[in-house]
Amino acid sequence: MKSTFWRLWVAALFIAPGIMGIGATAADAGGSPVPFSGSYAGTAAFGSNGAPVFSGTGIATQMGLSTSAGYVIFTAAPATCAGGVPNDNYETLAAANGDSFTIVAHDVACPTGPGQYHGSGNWNVIPGSGTGHFTGVSGQGTLDGNSDFGQGVFNMDLVGTLTEP
Repeated sequence: MKSTFWRLWVAALFIAPGIMGIGATAADAGGSPVPFSGSYAGTAAFGSNGAPVFSGTGIATQMGLSTSAGYVIFTAAPATCAGGVPNDNYETLAAANGDSFTIVAHDVACPTGPGQYHGSGNWNVIPGSGTGHFTGVSGQGTLDGNSDFGQGVFNMDLVGTLTEP
């Protein structure tokens, strides 16, 4: 009888954390940074104000299949390449269930060909932008992307961390 009790108790110690951890994601991290990465691709165009706008789909850790919707605001930061276009790239990333957060990437788009640009920079989650599972999330990382406005396409990769308050 005593050995049966101890076997059940030991089993509970190993099983309970597994059951409780099912479905845990970045927003469950409770203040610990969790790795985040995502890859998106889609359409690139110029908005009515002449600035680029992006709409894509992809996959990201903590989100699964998801969408990105972005726009650019040109900045006065120094260009780090010939013909470079300094900008702030705002991207709202949304999971299939609608939970989302928005990042701003401070980068420079460097020309690589006619109507083609390569951009890279650092991103941060915009405070208060998270909804649903991502309410209160913070984070930072790097963005690397390419746009071809002649073809109307873009792709971008994000790497960094997310942290729940």
